[in-house]
Amino acid sequence: MVNITKTLYCDVAIIGGGTGGCAAAIECGRKGLHTILLERSVTLGGLATNGYVPQIAGGIEGLSLEFAKRLDEIGQLRSPYPDKDYYRNPSFEPEYGKLVLEDMLFEAGARILYDSTCIGTVVENEKIQAAIFYTKGGYMKVVADIFIDATGDADVAALSGVPYEVGGQDFAGLNQGTSQGSRWAGADLIKYQAAEDEYKASEREKGREPLYPLIYVLEEEAIKKGEISRHVCTKRSGFYRVRIPNTPEDNAEFVTFSFQSYFCHNTDVEDITRQILEQHQLIKQFHKFLRKYVPGFENVRLVGLGSIPGVRDSRRIFGEYMLKASDVASGMKFKDGIARFPERFDAHHPTNQWWYTIRHIHIPSPIGSAVMEESHIGQDCDARMHPFGVPGGYPARVNPQDYCEIPYRCLLPKKIENLLCVGRCCSAEFHANGAMRIIAPAMGTGQAAGIAAHMSISKGIPPRQVDGVKVREQLIKEGVLLDQPCDGYWKEIREKKPNFAIDRGDEIVFVEDD
Repeated sequence: MVNITKTLYCDVAIIGGGTGGCAAAIECGRKGLHTILLERSVTLGGLATNGYVPQIAGGIEGLSLEFAKRLDEIGQLRSPYPDKDYYRNPSFEPEYGKLVLEDMLFEAGARILYDSTCIGTVVENEKIQAAIFYTKGGYMKVVADIFIDATGDADVAALSGVPYEVGGQDFAGLNQGTSQGSRWAGADLIKYQAAEDEYKASEREKGREPLYPLIYVLEEEAIKKGEISRHVCTKRSGFYRVRIPNTPEDNAEFVTFSFQSYFCHNTDVEDITRQILEQHQLIKQFHKFLRKYVPGFENVRLVGLGSIPGVRDSRRIFGEYMLKASDVASGMKFKDGIARFPERFDAHHPTNQWWYTIRHIHIPSPIGSAVMEESHIGQDCDARMHPFGVPGGYPARVNPQDYCEIPYRCLLPKKIENLLCVGRCCSAEFHANGAMRIIAPAMGTGQAAGIAAHMSISKGIPPRQVDGVKVREQLIKEGVLLDQPCDGYWKEIREKKPNFAIDRGDEIVFVEDD
């Protein structure tokens, strides 16, 4: 038994200061609960800020909408659609993201404790009595009525004996590919776009339809010369990057999370280290490549490396309900739906850079709004996509005009009565994990967990006995319009004629009538 040097008491202890944990703490604080959020680093935001993934993806509503608006009000948000009255994939200054989240927690009355790493729990009668933390001042014990696991890796749940799963069946237990986030400055994107346009026009004049972006073609040549070990860019969209606000297009700052590792085991310290070392080398190679070969990037500078690994999935709890990949594909709705996911499948390929992402699953027969292929071996079902064999059934993709809901039961782990989980460690199958992983739905699960914690404590019942329908109703009262279809961008998508095709990135796209 460790020597405890400090003991703290609270109503709700939230472990993990990513966006999901922050949303839970804000909601609990606003409900008047004595709330402590404990974070192992020294800033909030998790991967969104510390990992350089500052883009709010998903259906932006509830606390994620408030977060976006507050960033916008202080000039630290960049919208790709400035003429619209909605937010769609806005990027933000990650340093201000940390500060805005901190302000939101403080104003809500939630306490923050930094530099606190959870190393164990005390469990009696299927209830966490206390969580143990390693801090600079020694070992600390936190006693709470309700604990919320927002670690991303289900650390608290695993330490408490909650059953969990790692990896996907169709990839023999491998995790999704991981990516090192990084920040860059000094790019002339106008010059690059002009070179891209000139390249494509030249190819067409020669009677060749350009298959890939210019930067991908240049990268291919550098790979042949041994100057870079593999592709960073994709054959579909080239160099994926997210613009930082308040930087001009001819001298832009951006972040990217394109430095990928494969065959990952994301709970193994040796393999995580292997990934980080590999990604760091790839960053150095790519930096030289950009400056040497790519128009507009001659003076680009590397100005920051993400301070936490770019892990997309690790442990996923077994909960009262496990969100199925078929639920995501078919646009499943639930009576206790507390957040929603209007995006495509977003599993980053575990083994192969050629495909990069997997946008389809296989299901036995058509269901709901899923967009199906007619053959078991679909358009993109080659050996690179399915290295362990093609799953049974038919390829199915998310209908971009629909969305699925995340039920409250996904937040409820088996075996432990006073624990809720939020974000990517919620109960979901491998390919459904993306529904909780990205910022907006992660914050949605956090907000719902905060409401459930308040109901649990005020009624004197465990979270498992809290009625998820009542949680949903409270979210609606707070302005999360779960009783209405997704609006804004998603309303525009619903109004399009549903003529779909599959592009070269395994993705559903709209095609215009001839």
